[in-house]
Amino acid sequence: MKSKYNLVGKKYLWPIISAQRSVWRKTTYLHESGWIESLKRGYPCDKQGDEVPWMNYSVIAILKERLNKSMRMFEYGSGYSTLFYAKLVSDVVAVEYDKRWLDHISQRSPENVQWIYKANDTNGDYCRAITEFENQFDVVIVDGRDRVNCVKQLVSKLSDVGIFLLDDSRREKYAEAFEYAAGEGFRALNIEGVKPTGRKIDRTTVFYRDGNCLGL
Repeated sequence: MKSKYNLVGKKYLWPIISAQRSVWRKTTYLHESGWIESLKRGYPCDKQGDEVPWMNYSVIAILKERLNKSMRMFEYGSGYSTLFYAKLVSDVVAVEYDKRWLDHISQRSPENVQWIYKANDTNGDYCRAITEFENQFDVVIVDGRDRVNCVKQLVSKLSDVGIFLLDDSRREKYAEAFEYAAGEGFRALNIEGVKPTGRKIDRTTVFYRDGNCLGL
C-alpha cells in the first residue's frame, strides 16, 4: 500500500518530472518540432536551426510538404518566414511596415525575394501593395498589419489555383475577413498548434477554392 507521503511527493514533484520528460529527452515534441531550438537561438526555427515562420508547427509542416518551385508568393509581413518561403517557392514579394526590421532582415535576402516598404496605415497603401503587381500570386500570407483589408485586396490578385493564409485567425477582430472570404467562394481550413516558443494554442486558417495549388 502506498503511503500518503509518496502521494504528497508526487503531487508536488510533477512539475519537475514533466519538465525532465519534455525538455531533457531529445525525442519529445518540443525537441523534434524545433521549439527548444527556437528558445535557445532566439528566432523561430526547426530542430536544425533553419528559419521557419512564426506560425504553429502543424501549418509549417503542411507548407513544407506542399509548397513548390512553380508557385509565386506574396507575404504581408516579412522576417524569418520570408527566408523559409524563398527556399520552397519560385519567388516571394514581401511587404513590411517596420523600416528598421526590413533593413535588418533584407541583408540576408535570397535572390528570389523582393522586399517592399510601406508605412503602417489602415485601408491605404499597405494593404494595396499587392495590387501594384501585374502578375497574380498562387499563395498569399496575411501575417502583418491591417489584415482584414489585406484580405479584401488580395483576392483579385490570386491565380486560378491561388490560396491565402491568415495567421492568428482566432482573434475576433478578423471575423470580417472570414465573412468576406466566404462571400468570394472560399472555404476555410483551421489549423491549430503551438508556435515556436509559444505557450498556448494558436490558429492559422487556410482559405481555398476547388482546384487549389495545395490540393485541398
